[in-house]
Amino acid sequence: MKDLYIVGAGGFGREVHAWVLKHPDQGVVWKFAGFLDDNTKALEKFGNFAKIFSLTAHRVSQDSLYLCGLAIPAVKAKLLTPLIALEAKFINFIHPSAIIGERIKFGMGCVVCPGVIVSADVACGDFVVLNLRTTIGHDAIIGSWSTASAHCDITGNVTVGDKVFLGSRASVIPGRTVGEGAKIGAGAVVFSNVPPNVTVVGNPARIL
Repeated sequence: MKDLYIVGAGGFGREVHAWVLKHPDQGVVWKFAGFLDDNTKALEKFGNFAKIFSLTAHRVSQDSLYLCGLAIPAVKAKLLTPLIALEAKFINFIHPSAIIGERIKFGMGCVVCPGVIVSADVACGDFVVLNLRTTIGHDAIIGSWSTASAHCDITGNVTVGDKVFLGSRASVIPGRTVGEGAKIGAGAVVFSNVPPNVTVVGNPARIL
């Protein structure tokens, strides 16, 4: 039996912890060891319900498994890349209430939260987070490190680049492209292609 560590003891990490403890069957046998986070006091006001180990001091082991508990793309890439270089084995977590269609591809380290719907012929890269009740339409592509927050609607034939962050209830209409590193504000509706590394807000979404 392997030790499972969740990287990140913040809000999203605590959510992932709650879900994975209730639904542990992800194709591997493990016991929860604790969080990896350099803020070792992150759980104090929540009753210190689990152990926190220093991420910086952690040594990767073949007897350990890892799960992403981070939502911000740049933070995910910064903190997880050193672990990947040391051959840390990241697992995917797909909540049993998620509806996963046919011919869906997930990279490593993905987290699919309760109520998500992924329709058909969708490809997600590494460390993609699909938060509560997000929907992904047919033939969509979601780049590595990207995060769709709660209730997002990524429709058919949409391409989302690497390290994109979509705020809650953001929508992208069919066939549009969101460039690498872009940020889509909460509630924004994307009618036009979004260039890389910009922030768009509003309905219709415009560059901030």
